[in-house]
Amino acid sequence: MLRHKFRLLLMIEVMSACILLLTCFQQEKRICTVLGENIQNQLIETEGYTEYIGEEMELTPGVYRIRLKAHLEEGQSFFAEVRHNGAYFKALRNNGVALMPSETEKQFYVYVLDKVNTAYIYCGFSGIDANAQFSLEVYRTGIGNRLLFFIVLCFYAALDFFLWFRRRILAGSITAKQQTVFWTLTIGTLLAFFPYLTDYISITGDIGYHLSRIAFLKDALQQGAAFPIRVQGTWLDGHGYAASVFCGDLFLYFPACLMWLGFSVMTAYKIFVFIVLAAGAWIGYHCLYQCLKDTYAALFGSMMYLLAPYRIFNIYNRGAVGEYLAMTFLPLICCGMYLLYSKEPTSRDYGKYKWYLIWGMSALLQSHIITTEMVTMLMALICVALWRKTFRRKTFIQLLETVGIVLLLNMFFWLPLVYMMQADRYQFQTWIQNEMINGTVLAGALQLLPNKGGAQTGMWNCEPIQLGAAALLMLLAYLLWRIKRREVGKACRSFAILTVLTLVLSTEYIPWNMIMKLPVIGFFVGDLQFPFRWMAPASFFAAAFSAFFLFELREEEGPYSKMLIGIAALVVFFSAVYHVNDCAFQASPIFLYNAENMGTTGIVNGEWLLEGVDRAERIAEAASLISILAVLGNKVMQKRKVQNENREA
Repeated sequence: MLRHKFRLLLMIEVMSACILLLTCFQQEKRICTVLGENIQNQLIETEGYTEYIGEEMELTPGVYRIRLKAHLEEGQSFFAEVRHNGAYFKALRNNGVALMPSETEKQFYVYVLDKVNTAYIYCGFSGIDANAQFSLEVYRTGIGNRLLFFIVLCFYAALDFFLWFRRRILAGSITAKQQTVFWTLTIGTLLAFFPYLTDYISITGDIGYHLSRIAFLKDALQQGAAFPIRVQGTWLDGHGYAASVFCGDLFLYFPACLMWLGFSVMTAYKIFVFIVLAAGAWIGYHCLYQCLKDTYAALFGSMMYLLAPYRIFNIYNRGAVGEYLAMTFLPLICCGMYLLYSKEPTSRDYGKYKWYLIWGMSALLQSHIITTEMVTMLMALICVALWRKTFRRKTFIQLLETVGIVLLLNMFFWLPLVYMMQADRYQFQTWIQNEMINGTVLAGALQLLPNKGGAQTGMWNCEPIQLGAAALLMLLAYLLWRIKRREVGKACRSFAILTVLTLVLSTEYIPWNMIMKLPVIGFFVGDLQFPFRWMAPASFFAAAFSAFFLFELREEEGPYSKMLIGIAALVVFFSAVYHVNDCAFQASPIFLYNAENMGTTGIVNGEWLLEGVDRAERIAEAASLISILAVLGNKVMQKRKVQNENREA
């Protein structure tokens, strides 16, 4: 009976989805057109600044495309936006767009969530003669229907999954342990995602740079550019920037496709972050379970890694997309290395373990090159330390096959990268020789409660670089355990050593600037830029160590072991609650619906500019858009202030 009802539900879902799909192909419909030559008598002119406020019009729910054209000269700008008088809160969403002298045409999208009867076109002109020729067109698109279709499909998929999940529970196919794992990881993912459960975003760290990368990929896909895309040709006021050659874009095509579908750049990025967090939670659990074969120990370790302070810090404070993507795949590499070195080469599944390394290293290379270099160094260290097992015939063959397959699978990325590095010299290569790098101080790494920043002890650049209270608690318990001369397994001991090693490497107590002067090694150390990046592997080593230590504690029947496990779990949870709450409410909110006005100044430090190029000049040219928008905004605010004063008088 239940199966029959489920099939009936599926049939209804398919039929309704097909009906919605048909609406996705409707043609654009032009709503109105504003021509400069027809509105000369409606322009409001002040000194060097002109405004136009159009007539009110009705907009029904959907997505509208606004296209503006003008021929501008140096020092001129044309800004357009859709506004409203007295509509419901956030019923109409857009940021508007500014046309630059180097551009003749631009467009942006307006998202209407509820019927708006008082919408109107607002235009602002700076340095433009009132008789200048310009035009603006408003189109109703089918994007709203496409978004509705996508959202309905996601809802149906979630509904069907939970009905299937419930049926499997009732049939006894899903055990209580499996239910615990599912709901714990789901809650953990939602907790880590909490700062983005809002209708705004905070542009901190490098988020603006990565949003620009996503927006460019979307534009390139829309224009039919050859895959894979290599150079951001429109960046830096048309001078171009080869970010895609040096930074892997593979995973960013997902949010770019969401933008292509019609989502705003802010929403597409948030969906991307949620998927990354969910994938990280399940990858971490699966890998630890494969190593331990214990559900609760693996679950504890995966939650500890999912909610690690450095991971949350990378997402919401630094906006380090490459690094938090790399952290998602670190468990695959650790799992592969552990299985290759701990299992007998004669076992039936031994040849399959290398695939953890292959997929992990490939994903790492496509995510963040610096983390790839760090992990490669650690893998080399482990291979040397365990040289007897490394040179076992079958183990050595598996490692060689891993290297070969990884290089072959990722040749489309690393081969152009190596060629470009040999063909030219870039600014980051000069920095490596001249820059001084400093790690964080130990007091910062050992701080208990993480938050967004401010006056904290031992922080690098006033930001929280720390291991986390739960990891410190487990390390302290392990130390006391060893003082009592109790034995622990080799894996637990090895992960504890790796945790301490990488934690120390993240600090300023290592003579990094002396090491930079060494041949070959100095290049890679300089490329590291910030030693605190060692906190990424340190966070997983701490989680893996805690999972192994917890596994051994659970074999103890005494009350102290159970008490420690409970306290550690509570510390992981409440520390994360404190951290994400601080990230959510201390951030400066920005409602970003259109990527067109972001500009391309977010090239970080211009690492991939050719040596000899004036970075300041290139960035200043790209920043001209933002400065013009600021001028327009100031003029509008000044005019409104004068109008209010006159009204009061």
